[in-house]
Amino acid sequence: MTDDSRTWGRTVARVLVAPIVLPHELAHAAIAVLLGLDPVIRILPQWSGTAVPLGQFNAEIDTSTPTWAIQAVAAAPLPVYLSVAALTGIFMSVDTAAILPVILLLSFSASLSVGDIAIINNPAEAREAGAFVVQDSTWQNITVITTPITTAVIAILLIL
Repeated sequence: MTDDSRTWGRTVARVLVAPIVLPHELAHAAIAVLLGLDPVIRILPQWSGTAVPLGQFNAEIDTSTPTWAIQAVAAAPLPVYLSVAALTGIFMSVDTAAILPVILLLSFSASLSVGDIAIINNPAEAREAGAFVVQDSTWQNITVITTPITTAVIAILLIL
C-alpha cells in the first residue's frame, strides 16, 4: 500500500467517523473555551495505547488549572447532551421515526469515554502531564455500567 493510498484512506475514515465523534469532542471543547483553555480536537488520532480512540480532545493545562476545571472539561459531554436531550424531548414527538437515531446519537455523544473517566478520577496526573492525558485507570471499566445508564436517561428525557 502506498503512502498516498494510506493518506486517502485515513481521510475517508475521518470523514466517516467525524459526524459521530465530533459532537462528544465539541462538548469538551465548549466547556474548555468557557474556562479559558485552548482546545484541540483530533479525529482518529495517532495513538499508542491499549484502545485506539476515534476522537481526542486536548488542551494545555498548567499547575494553576483548578482540579474542578479539569474534571468539568472531562465530564462535559454528559451534562451537555443530557440538556440537549431534555430540550429535544420537549419538541420531538415520540412516534417519529427519528427517535431511535436521536437516542443513539445523543447517547454516544453524552457517554463518557474511558479517557474521560480516567481524567475525572485523576485530575492531578493530567495537571502534571500538562494535558488531558492520563494513564489507564481501574475506574475506566465503569463505562460498562455508565453507558447503558446514560442511554436509558437520554431515552427517558426524549420520551417524556
